[in-house]
Amino acid sequence: MRRTQGPDVDLSVYAKAVPLLLRNPAIVVVPLLMAVIGAFLQLTMTSSNGGGALGGLTGQLASFIVILLELFGLGAACIIADDAWRHGRASFEKGWAEARNRGGDILLAAIGFTLLLAVAQYAGALLGPLAIVLMVAVIVFLVWAIPAAAIGGVPGGAAIQVSIDRVRGAPLPAVIAAIVTVALLAVGVPILSVYLAVWIPLLHSSIIINLLVSALLQGIAVGYIALILAKTYADAAFGTRRW
Repeated sequence: MRRTQGPDVDLSVYAKAVPLLLRNPAIVVVPLLMAVIGAFLQLTMTSSNGGGALGGLTGQLASFIVILLELFGLGAACIIADDAWRHGRASFEKGWAEARNRGGDILLAAIGFTLLLAVAQYAGALLGPLAIVLMVAVIVFLVWAIPAAAIGGVPGGAAIQVSIDRVRGAPLPAVIAAIVTVALLAVGVPILSVYLAVWIPLLHSSIIINLLVSALLQGIAVGYIALILAKTYADAAFGTRRW
């Protein structure tokens, strides 16, 4: 099938995603569950092994597994978000069934994304200031890797290349989507979590409740990001006629 020309930037998507998320809280369910599992897994694995080399390796393994869980949650959310964009209302049961069927492809894409990001970090450590450039390039060019595997029908092993091709065809929408994604997950959620912990004593005194609240914030952020990535990827891959 011949791909249509890449779309222009539609900033209204970022505003429309908010009420759409409110009407479809099911988009948040899987990312929230993955965030909770990941938080407790990392807490358990890092606290039970102490320090030293073994503890460091265990912490790295825990971080790797957590990232995969979170990216799977993003993929599942993209499937439900895609349904929400097309029909206004999304079915969690249908979306979850599709996420299970495509789980292998989503995880393969997640592994590829994670390994390439790790390579960029390692190479950047050797090259100094180029670390930021390499990591930005990976994030931007692979921003649609998970949606490609989740809603694009792309095999997980090909999702990386497909994302690169789509970004080359529609660079500005991809850059804006990547900026919003990083801003929410790397800046917005951590700052809001710290702010709430300072102003709500219960969060400051209970690590479990603090983890749950942080997971909730992350789940909501990932749900919103899934709506953005699903729409921008679908526009770049299939054209606006799909909607």
